Amino acid sequence: MKIYNMAFTGTKINTLYYNDLHSSIKYVDTFLEEKDEFYRQNQDTLNLTLCGGDMFLDENSNNEIVAQKLGPQTDAISVGNHDLEQGEFLATIIDKYNLKNKFISTNLKYTKPTQLREIPRSKVIEKRGEKIGFIGVSPFDFNHITFMNNLTDFIRVRPLDETIKIIKEEVKKLEANNINKIFLLAHTGNQSKSGEIDYYKELAKIGGIDVIIGGHDHNETDRWEVSDRGEPVKIVATGKTPTKHFGENLDVYGILNLEFDDNGVLIKDNCKNTFKTLSNDGTPQTGETIFTLDRALTKSNPLFEHSEIANIIADSSLWYVNTYTEGEPADLAFVNPGTIRDNFDDPYITKADINSVVPFTTSTLIKTTLTRKQIIDTLNWCALSTSLGKVTPGIMQVAGLEYTVNPDLKVTSVHILNPDGTIKVDLTKCDDDEEFTVVYDVFLATGVAGLTEMKKDLENDNNIEYFEASRQDALYEYLTSSYKIQDYKTTRIHKIEVPAECL
Repeated sequence: MKIYNMAFTGTKINTLYYNDLHSSIKYVDTFLEEKDEFYRQNQDTLNLTLCGGDMFLDENSNNEIVAQKLGPQTDAISVGNHDLEQGEFLATIIDKYNLKNKFISTNLKYTKPTQLREIPRSKVIEKRGEKIGFIGVSPFDFNHITFMNNLTDFIRVRPLDETIKIIKEEVKKLEANNINKIFLLAHTGNQSKSGEIDYYKELAKIGGIDVIIGGHDHNETDRWEVSDRGEPVKIVATGKTPTKHFGENLDVYGILNLEFDDNGVLIKDNCKNTFKTLSNDGTPQTGETIFTLDRALTKSNPLFEHSEIANIIADSSLWYVNTYTEGEPADLAFVNPGTIRDNFDDPYITKADINSVVPFTTSTLIKTTLTRKQIIDTLNWCALSTSLGKVTPGIMQVAGLEYTVNPDLKVTSVHILNPDGTIKVDLTKCDDDEEFTVVYDVFLATGVAGLTEMKKDLENDNNIEYFEASRQDALYEYLTSSYKIQDYKTTRIHKIEVPAECL
């Protein structure tokens, strides 16, 4: 390890970073307090605060709070897929809260005139006599994972090869202006959906880029790569680990202590990354309590297993539809775990807690029919996805149903349940074409993430009943009505593990 004495003439930069905030306000104030204290303790050093994308989320009441509080405190922000979900909303909020030139992206492509054209590809910040360059990248899978509608149909994201060419141009421009410290804010995730392309590695190869602040796949990242010029490139992102599910919504942020030599190259041995966990300090949550559970919910990972919070969300969707349907009640409800963005960690639930748990509001509930085969095939695909490199969509969470996932990830013992938990229908004894009434949302009905058996012709299928309510709306009404909520503690997804002696 190199040892530097007082004659060190390079540059030290402290970088606080976060990604995938999703407009959660749960920890914003705590983060800003820690950020201010960190800056105070390091007032003789160049300090930055950066966001790797998805500061905002959908039509969320917290968006403006985040924009007002955190936007001005962040030096540069990559444009994420959720930032774009409301189309020109991003341009509106940038203008309203004076966030112009905070958001950057090299690879946004527009098919119609829009205010979003004003989002620059890169930017330069001058602090303490140093000029630092920042380049943004939006997710390459945006066109496939975003619920495209008339708000987003004019936005596309350029593919990797085109994006790399543009980034090279931006690096060249920055270097021509004697800027030799460059950050890439890449809301791309580590890998392509197939796992064949390592996005961070390909972006690091470009050269001239010193640090990549990532995001999008919600996975904790701390690694080094080498550019085609032979320069070290530091890559970091906050997210979940094998032992921690959420790792998003600002429950974790990172601190990068960086040292550059006189040529603007990172001194690898002198760079340090630290992940910091934010948590409630025991003080009551702000806002009126609208419902009180008998205890905080057990933490779990709804991507892989039974989940109490998922049970409550699924039950609320089924309850809402069966309360307001104009036809026969539905048998069961499906909830994809990607919808679930937090947990009820406190038994005293506020409206803000509901907004954090199910923040999506543009995808509304539907009631439709699926055959026995479509239900079984959907459950099997979701179980199989848990063995794939990128878990999409994850195990299907349910209401009015129970099933077993075997060690080979095949689903058996699929039962539609009565409200009291007794078996109403054993699907293993039904014909493949027998139909059942199912509740899910418009997003799942697009057949996203390989859920082809759930896909519906939303414009022409007369066998769909639409409800003007998102999962957030349904959950709020479910908890604030006089209805006695269903038992959410009983396991609905049973998993048979491989015996230890067989491993």
